[in-house]
Amino acid sequence: MSLENANKSRRLMHTRSVECDGFLRDDGLWEVEAWLRDTKPFTQRADRFREELKPGDPVHDIGLRLAIDEGMIIREAETMMRATPYPTCIEVEPILQRLVGERIGPGWRETVRRKIGRLETCTHLMELLGPAVTTLYQTMSYGRKPDGRDTLENQQNSGERPFFIGGCHSWRTDGSVVAAMFPQFATKPAAKD
Repeated sequence: MSLENANKSRRLMHTRSVECDGFLRDDGLWEVEAWLRDTKPFTQRADRFREELKPGDPVHDIGLRLAIDEGMIIREAETMMRATPYPTCIEVEPILQRLVGERIGPGWRETVRRKIGRLETCTHLMELLGPAVTTLYQTMSYGRKPDGRDTLENQQNSGERPFFIGGCHSWRTDGSVVAAMFPQFATKPAAKD
């Protein structure tokens, strides 16, 4: 896939893949498993920390798993470092445990910064939290029975405010989408200067 204006001659030097899968577990918890993989299309020579990497071998192969309850409270957190450039990278595997008991929602990024210092963790692991959390929101968006009572239409009639209202530009309470789909939670648009 290339963007429309990417028509210049160029050489692929690096590929980063992020893959996230969301689940509803039998015990009622919502779970996401997320992976970040970095590869190069050329051979990387061995250095003092690792053996030679062939084209396509992972420079990074880092995963995380979060399990949350209905209140968006983290109940389980796990890190998996399958490939890293340095042996010290795996020392951060237990770090996400500090997030157990925290709530994902307003102030989430600040909570993460407060609980996990920049030099205590892996940059790539912290980057992976973003798509993992948004995947959890998508996983939960149609509820536990997406083909039954938890459809979007039934959420409109339930009288309960869905968790996604107020979560982005389109779902802001003073916007046209909330006004049309969930008028009971709509607010007046802010006055323009």
